[in-house]
Amino acid sequence: MLIAVGAGIGLLRGLRVLGRVTQNAAGLELLGASVDTIHVAVARLAEQSENMQGKLNQMVTRDELSQTLDRVFGQLEQGIEARFEHQTHSVEALRMMIGQTDELLERVLEGLESIKMEGQPEWNFSQASH
Repeated sequence: MLIAVGAGIGLLRGLRVLGRVTQNAAGLELLGASVDTIHVAVARLAEQSENMQGKLNQMVTRDELSQTLDRVFGQLEQGIEARFEHQTHSVEALRMMIGQTDELLERVLEGLESIKMEGQPEWNFSQASH
């Protein structure tokens, strides 16, 4: 009987150890599944990081944008200034021509008045065209 009781206790201990091993194996499987999940998550993060790096490489920095805007607006400003300068010269030339035309017209009118004053018959423009 002592042998049977000893065998029973040994069997119980063996079953407990076997139960713990089974629990440990199940825990290891869960741990392995968790590690696999972590590996997948890390792989996704690495992929997202590569995608973000690619996008960052394509983005324009503020300095690049500022330099480009300065260059473009500088060219526009130079073009506008050149146009204003050309228009200013054109207006000045037009004013000079108008002044010369006014002087010439005054001389013609003075000449006509002096002719009229000298007692000569008035000039008839309709006769001059025939």
